[in-house]
Amino acid sequence: MTTGLRFALLGQVRAWRGETELDLGAPQQRAVLAFLLLREGRAASIEEITEALWGERAPESARAVVRTYICRLRRAVSSDEEDDRVIRSLRGEYAISVGTVHVDWDDFREKVKRAQDAQGNPAEAAGLLRNALRLWQGTPLGGARGDFVGQERTRLLHHRTAALEERLALELELGRHAEVSEELAAAVAAEPVRERLHELLMIALYRSGRQAEALLAYEDVRRLLATELGVDPGVGLREVHQRILRADPALAAPPTLPPPVLPPERPPAQVPAALPGFVGRQVESAGIQGTLRSAGGTRIVAITGLTGMGKTALAVHAAHNLRDRFPDGQVYANLEISDGGAVDPGAVLGGFLRSFGVPESRMPDHAEERAALWRTVLDDRRVLIVLDDATDADQVRPLLPAAPGCAAIVTTYRRIYNLSGVHWVTVDALSPADALEMLARLVGHGRVLGERRDAVALVELCSHQPLAIRVAADLLQARPHWTVRQARRRVEDDVNRPVGTNEGCKLIEAPLLLAQSRLEPQQATAFRLAALPSDGELTAESMAALLDMPPPQAYRLLESLVDMHLLLTAPNGTYRFHRLVQAFARRQAWEHEDGELCDAALSRLARFRARGPAATAVF
Repeated sequence: MTTGLRFALLGQVRAWRGETELDLGAPQQRAVLAFLLLREGRAASIEEITEALWGERAPESARAVVRTYICRLRRAVSSDEEDDRVIRSLRGEYAISVGTVHVDWDDFREKVKRAQDAQGNPAEAAGLLRNALRLWQGTPLGGARGDFVGQERTRLLHHRTAALEERLALELELGRHAEVSEELAAAVAAEPVRERLHELLMIALYRSGRQAEALLAYEDVRRLLATELGVDPGVGLREVHQRILRADPALAAPPTLPPPVLPPERPPAQVPAALPGFVGRQVESAGIQGTLRSAGGTRIVAITGLTGMGKTALAVHAAHNLRDRFPDGQVYANLEISDGGAVDPGAVLGGFLRSFGVPESRMPDHAEERAALWRTVLDDRRVLIVLDDATDADQVRPLLPAAPGCAAIVTTYRRIYNLSGVHWVTVDALSPADALEMLARLVGHGRVLGERRDAVALVELCSHQPLAIRVAADLLQARPHWTVRQARRRVEDDVNRPVGTNEGCKLIEAPLLLAQSRLEPQQATAFRLAALPSDGELTAESMAALLDMPPPQAYRLLESLVDMHLLLTAPNGTYRFHRLVQAFARRQAWEHEDGELCDAALSRLARFRARGPAATAVF
């Protein structure tokens, strides 16, 4: 139920109750109101409002000033019956209730969205956009002053220009080139580097029988781009220019309307079901939630760690918890082929676009064009993108959104250093308590608590690794007559035997085999030989003895294995394996390395240790 309050942001910041305009006070006070309205019901703390108004130049009295502004705004916009229902406060944070007021910015976006949904009817879509653009009464956020105003004003104007471009393009589809030529000329003068507007102007002039003016318009923009930006016209402009030069018949009249891009019947919900038994990861989950729920630009979280540690489970768990934040859909793609190869991002984009109603007849052939269309589809939407098992930045970048309301969760086996703007989360083994709780949730708390000591030993044998615990739980579920002790002995036998033989062991080893396949030959040898010693610390010096190489080179190899999450580091500069990883690497050493090479490596290590502790090297 609305309060009869109307707010304007698409021009001067103003407010009315009914037909009576309200006094919103000083420019900074108006800025506080605009800031809260643009948050779409999300609460803002005093610190966030202070940052928005002053940035790093906040005066000592900023908190008191903000409270004064809030108090005055409440008096200005609330009636006696409403009290503080319009501007709510909760635990020191403030918000304007969604649905209690009417805001012209929300009205504009709603009309633009309806126009996008009506693309099969260009006349209707053009009319909706025409009505949306009438809401603009000048420069947005006029009369407001604060550090955030400039950035927000630019964002709002970007949306206005995009709507104007789309409306003018629709007018050309409807054959109204003569009517919009002057409007296009004015739009080009206001936005001289928007190449799409220049394209539309050239088409309008050409269809109006003004071919020479159309060609002169191209020369004008070509010189402008070269002088101001040092670049050549883009593909679209050059193509229109060439079509005019050769008098392309298809350009002389409104083109045949393409099949419409229909909105999906309901937002896509592609994220897989959450795995049963998910436990722990409170710190990691809080970091992901905080990043993806924060205000601002596009947000990206990347989860890395050894395969089998639960990266995908964490990503899926977080995605389901964030459904309310992304009401326009959640899309998912596995970016890795079963043999370890990388999926083509162009193919993934095709699937994403189809899920939002783009028909095959409008699907671009090239990945770059699909990526551009994907960004357009996401504009003004709030969509979460989950990309599982990414390989590198080139595979991920085309799939990421540019819209400020969207976000992405990426999982990858190694840190991708040339992917900017990412909040990184590293997952390792579960804590002993969480590992035990996971086993209990999968096989029953009574069964685990009844043999707690053996259950603790079982999850320890699994290195507290989620995948291994799931395999052990499957073993117990498949054999309900077994005790936990019997399962522990079976797992212990598999860990210690030279070659894994049962299906569970193969399942655990599969991701380790994949991780090993990604190593360079020297890395793979180092990985396998480092697992041979059963005791003692692994250092750069002991590794150098094992591999018969200088310590600095051994150090670099150890660190490369840490980057691949195959080794763990300790604060004292030593390295260690997870038990399951070491058992796997040791089996691989005796299977793939020459036996004499393994014996020689162990002999060199024994001689090194017999000489006593060496001084710690610094690299």
